[in-house]
Amino acid sequence: MNNASASSSGKEETAKVLLMGRAGAGKTSMRSIIFANYLARETTRLHPTNQVEHSHLRFLGNMTLSLWDCGGQDV
Repeated sequence: MNNASASSSGKEETAKVLLMGRAGAGKTSMRSIIFANYLARETTRLHPTNQVEHSHLRFLGNMTLSLWDCGGQDV
């Protein structure tokens, strides 16, 4: 996907983002810092993700992210 051509054409772009990893790795914290403007110290009050949290976020003006935050998996 080329962001420059997407923004110049005014065309709506959609991207899927899947956050996966070990329990306690910081997936939800990373999501909150990047997309919800949390400060790192504020993420200590977040609760672990048990299943899957799905949300749609507007990003860079003309892009919609379909964000899937999966609960941690220990193997």
